[in-house]
Amino acid sequence: MKKRFNSFMDDSSLEKLNEELVWKSNRKQKHKQRLLEAIDQLEQSESVTPQKDVFFKKQNRFLRNVAYCGIALVILGGAFISSAFVSPAMAQVASKIPYLGQIFKKEPVGTEIINTLREKGYKIDLLGQTYYGGRKQIEVRVGGSEKYFKNVKSDIYQITKDILEARKYNTYKVEVTWYDSSQDIYKPDPLHEKYNKISEEINTELKKHDYHVLSASLGGFDSEMRVDLEVSDTEKNLEDIKQVIKDVLANNKEEKMPIKVYKINLKKREQEGRWGNILDDVGEDLLGKEEYHVKMVGYSVHPEPQIFIYTSLSYSEENKQFANKLEGVIDEFLQTEDMKAKIKEDPYKIIIYAKGKKKLN
Repeated sequence: MKKRFNSFMDDSSLEKLNEELVWKSNRKQKHKQRLLEAIDQLEQSESVTPQKDVFFKKQNRFLRNVAYCGIALVILGGAFISSAFVSPAMAQVASKIPYLGQIFKKEPVGTEIINTLREKGYKIDLLGQTYYGGRKQIEVRVGGSEKYFKNVKSDIYQITKDILEARKYNTYKVEVTWYDSSQDIYKPDPLHEKYNKISEEINTELKKHDYHVLSASLGGFDSEMRVDLEVSDTEKNLEDIKQVIKDVLANNKEEKMPIKVYKINLKKREQEGRWGNILDDVGEDLLGKEEYHVKMVGYSVHPEPQIFIYTSLSYSEENKQFANKLEGVIDEFLQTEDMKAKIKEDPYKIIIYAKGKKKLN
């Protein structure tokens, strides 16, 4: 079966994000845990928080992947340039930072593309945005017959390019591909069905005992399956909860299956969700326009919110001036009334990196 594509991040950014990036709460738990195992990152308490998975998020079959890899739809935007500058040198630096426009009046570029194409009657299977090693790509995957695909491919490409150009998004490569639905044949996996049944039984039993867990599901790889249990870090009935799970496992002859517990700070989880939304609101311009020189953006709320911007810039005095001005523009936007309502007086830092992870600001 032809697989849906994922998004990835380059190696130089991955190491930093392994330490500092968070996971989005609306991702599927087992995908999150698989990725956590694969890169051996983040501790199992507050650091293992609900931020991302193996990157795909489908809404009405619309796949919007923004990297930080498979790590992340947490992207950053800037604000309006309104202040004067004290020197010709700084004025020259500021001229490199484009005006963002009225970002709140825009829908996400992926949403605009797929809605426009479908409104025009095209058979769009999905749309994805991929970031890898500085390369930024939008893939439009077309359904229908191969003959149909060949007839509409060039029109779909041009419509997509026109939308990107209207936004001055000049960093994207556009790919229009065909999805052969005849290859998409589901074959039930008895082992997978067994694990689904066990997960359902676990959740049913926990509800019977009125235990409030954040999530309980089977995760890991097939040869090393485990129960992934998320509970509040203030949970007082953890041992009783684990016993309920052990009883279900025993009834299904899976007594040896381990239970991995993740204690979640609910305040931090709520904070992560807010900051993910804050950055999603304004992120496309930074990644879409060459003038920003932005390759990757992420954030952390541990111990307090921090925004990380990874650029393609070298480390120099001129680029340090650019980074300082960009930080000011971003901060100016975050201090607008709309954004302050979302930030809720959280203290935060904006950190901008040059190539090689050298701090610019």
